[in-house]
Amino acid sequence: MKAFLASQAVGHVHCPMCTHTVPADIDLKGKYARVAPGQRCPRCHSSLDVAIVVQVPEAA
Repeated sequence: MKAFLASQAVGHVHCPMCTHTVPADIDLKGKYARVAPGQRCPRCHSSLDVAIVVQVPEAA
């Protein structure tokens, strides 16, 4: 059974190939934030499936 997707937001992730912080769609499931599958880096066009989430927009 698939887990229910709580929400989706646009945040910043660290691209492992070009080592830049780039914007990407982020799936928020509970307290975990993961990069949405199937995205590409806008700078080097490598896959962001293994990218590390750096910043998630969150209201204060």
